[in-house]
Amino acid sequence: MSLSTPGRAVLATLLVVGVATQLAVGMRASRTASVTGDEPFYLLTTQSLRTDGDLDLNDEYADHEEARFWDGTVPLWRQMQPTAEGQLLAPHDPGLSLLTLPAYALGGLEGTRRFLALLWALAAALSVLLAIRSGAPAWAAGVAGVAVGAGAPGIVYASQVYPEAPAALAVVVGLLLAGAERPRPVAMAAAVIALPWLGFKYIGLAVLLAGAFVLRHRHRRRRRQAVSVRQPLAVRQPVLATFAVLTAVAAVHYVWWHFHTFGGLTPYATNVVYSGEGSARILADHLGPGGRSYRLYGLFLDARFGLFRWLPLAVLAPVGIGVSGLRHRGHNVVAALTVAATVLAGTFASITMMGWWFPGRMLIAGLPALTVFVAHGASRLPRTAVVLAAWSLAIGGATAWGAHHGVIRLAVDPFALGAPLPPHWLFPDFRHFGPAQIGASAAWAAALVVGRSIAGHGQALAPRRQLARLPRLLRPAD
Repeated sequence: MSLSTPGRAVLATLLVVGVATQLAVGMRASRTASVTGDEPFYLLTTQSLRTDGDLDLNDEYADHEEARFWDGTVPLWRQMQPTAEGQLLAPHDPGLSLLTLPAYALGGLEGTRRFLALLWALAAALSVLLAIRSGAPAWAAGVAGVAVGAGAPGIVYASQVYPEAPAALAVVVGLLLAGAERPRPVAMAAAVIALPWLGFKYIGLAVLLAGAFVLRHRHRRRRRQAVSVRQPLAVRQPVLATFAVLTAVAAVHYVWWHFHTFGGLTPYATNVVYSGEGSARILADHLGPGGRSYRLYGLFLDARFGLFRWLPLAVLAPVGIGVSGLRHRGHNVVAALTVAATVLAGTFASITMMGWWFPGRMLIAGLPALTVFVAHGASRLPRTAVVLAAWSLAIGGATAWGAHHGVIRLAVDPFALGAPLPPHWLFPDFRHFGPAQIGASAAWAAALVVGRSIAGHGQALAPRRQLARLPRLLRPAD
């Protein structure tokens, strides 16, 4: 059976990104260890689930079971304080550890990394399918999917032991199901339920996807009742009831389990940073708006952690938002809201965007949705897209090579990569905030506006009018 052009684009993306990310497995994260940051604690929880079937890490520390993956020159520190019952619980949701448990049992750290890289390749391939369904040409969707998937930061977070790649997969599956003609409430509920268990920070994305699914199929049901009396089975199908029951039960269980296990709504209460603080104080620390508004654009523009410096092709996304026809395609609206929700989470739900990790971490879960608009931008500016895609892939390849050969360490000094990374001076450095940063940000804003104008996109609706039209946009096409 021959594949269609969209099918070939999806398959090609899966193969190219899959090979690239598998070759990149093993990049060193710090000078003293191959894993760092939160990675060893996700792994230690996985080890505990494998050997003890619980989350208590006391015996793992006592028996030095971290030696299975920890090659650091210093003993593995403790990221958590003991609970009132004396348990040592890593301050992370257990979804990633449960997901990677079979791969870890079979292949240890390397098996876990290779499994996560496969999930990322699948997410990249499905993002191509999402872009094609949104109206982008197959070639443009393929270029965007390959460059985003095999460029930086995608190639890095593909195999680092973080929940970012699985979350991106859950998001793109949710977007596809939310926009599908045939409702699949069980599969949609699975995608929505998975996100909070991968991380508390993904609850907003889960709520957004759930709302998109409900809006779309609520209108579908009404239309069938009004137009067709020949489909009684479709009318009687309890799509929304099934979805609502599954997600409601899961939400109640999620809240109960967290209070029972961690003593609060989030796992952060066991973190040494927040030990002794209640859920309200922890949430206030994470959701506080003070001094963070610059991240709304700093996540893209920052000279060290900004996405545009590491993935030049992403500058076509603003063009794509205008080209994609948000007024006519409901799933494009949901994709745009997904990007916005990811940016808001990175802005207000994270203590810092400049942490002990590789740049772009805050945006990884939303990259499949961003790929949609990159693809639309590429369709309008094809020659520019090819150049920027090649540049992005060169940066991704140089990052992987440099992290393998000691040129850079992913969580320490990736900014020392040099060429083909764009020059530092082209971007505002938000370690300081003053006239230089404001001027550079304004220059970037002006350049993006001019780029959109050159691309010749139509006038977009005002945000208030666009949101007012959202329920109608989510209705199925005639």
